[in-house]
Formats: sequence, C-alpha cells, structure tokens
Amino acid sequence: MTRPIHLLHDAPVLARMIGVEIPCCAQVAMSTAGGMETFAAFVDGNPLSGGWIVDTDAPGTRLVSWSGTLADEPFGDDPRTWMRAGQERFAAFLDEVGPAVLHHRRTLCFRPHHRHVLSDVHSSVKMLRERAGGPFEVLLSPADLLAPSMLRDVEDHLARMFAHLGPVAAGVLVADVAETPETAENGLFAAVPFGQGRLPAPLVARLLAEYVPPETPVVLLPGDLEGQRRLLGL
Repeated sequence: MTRPIHLLHDAPVLARMIGVEIPCCAQVAMSTAGGMETFAAFVDGNPLSGGWIVDTDAPGTRLVSWSGTLADEPFGDDPRTWMRAGQERFAAFLDEVGPAVLHHRRTLCFRPHHRHVLSDVHSSVKMLRERAGGPFEVLLSPADLLAPSMLRDVEDHLARMFAHLGPVAAGVLVADVAETPETAENGLFAAVPFGQGRLPAPLVARLLAEYVPPETPVVLLPGDLEGQRRLLGL
C-alpha cells in the first residue's frame, strides 16, 4: 500500500489564489497526488485561553489544533500548564467543545508540543485513553515534542514517540528542527523541511516504517518535496 503524503500549505496564500479575502484557517494539509484530498485544516489559537474559535468553513473533516498553554505567549514556559491547573483547564475545554465537534461531524486532532498541556508521549496517550470514543485525536509531530536539551538523547526520545504514538496517531507531521539565534534564550527550535535540520534522517525513516501503519497519512513541510520523500523512503 502506498502511504498517503500531504503537503502543509499556508492558508492565507491559498485564499489569495482563489480570491478569498479572509482565510478560514492557518494552514491546510493537502494530498500531493490525485484529487488534492484534504487531510486537515490547521487552526491557530490557544485552547486554554478562553478565546479559541474555529471557522466552520474550514476544509475537510479534521481540525488540527495545539493543546494550549497557561503562559501569556503561545510557546511560553509556564509550569502551571503541566500541573493541575492546566490539566483541569484542558479537561474543561474538551468537555465544552466535544458536543460541537460531533455536531459538525468533525474530529479535533491535537498537535502536542513540549511547552503545551499535551507535552509528551505520556500526556498524549493518557488523553486518547481517557477520551476514547470521543471526537479527539493526536497528530504525531516529533519536531514539536523536542526541546533543545533533548537532542543529546534524541534517538531514545524519537524511538519512544514512534513506538507509543505511531500506531495510534491520526497522522504524522514529519519536520526537522533547526537552531535559531534565539534558541539558546527561548528554548525553542525552528521547524524546517525534513532533512534540513538536526534529526537523524535514517532513524526517523526506520521508525516511521516500523511503527506507523501504511494507511496513516504523512504531512510534510513545503520545500524539496522529492528530497524529503527520498529520505523517508516514501
């Protein structure tokens, strides 16, 4: 079976191309083959801030969102996010939006990040287990789960991510991580197309083939699509 490959497009650019003034989401993951099937609409915003909204005209049936933070900045470092306050806020958010997601016949797929309430493998698996049967999913995005301090043991971290989330994720966003002039200060990487950063490409390709079912879609960032596919063996 050929694995479905999708490319993450900037929604405002697509909107301008078709003459739409206001885009309905931040990004759209669209198939690289055939009829341009939509894997998901990626929405911005912080679900824990109280101001998270979604345009019901967003394409596809899957919405991808960050799980959110209690920090003032979208990727700020606030320990409350991982403690009881963040967990309770997130649970309340799921209770609130679940009926609406079902009503609109959508699924809400969370993109974990090491600064957010779904910050690692454990919290992501826990959410899936506790909300089994609901309209909630997880997108495996290894680059988002890696903090700079984790690079020294990156092989172990990647193996754990793929082993536990690969079989159950709705999709896999395969990006790479690169340092910026601000990384040492803010503790954040920049996401770049796969193969242009610090991740061990052969290991990621092997883990993808070993743990992710062949029908699970892979999402890639724009830039040298064929090179990325070649590195991943797709």
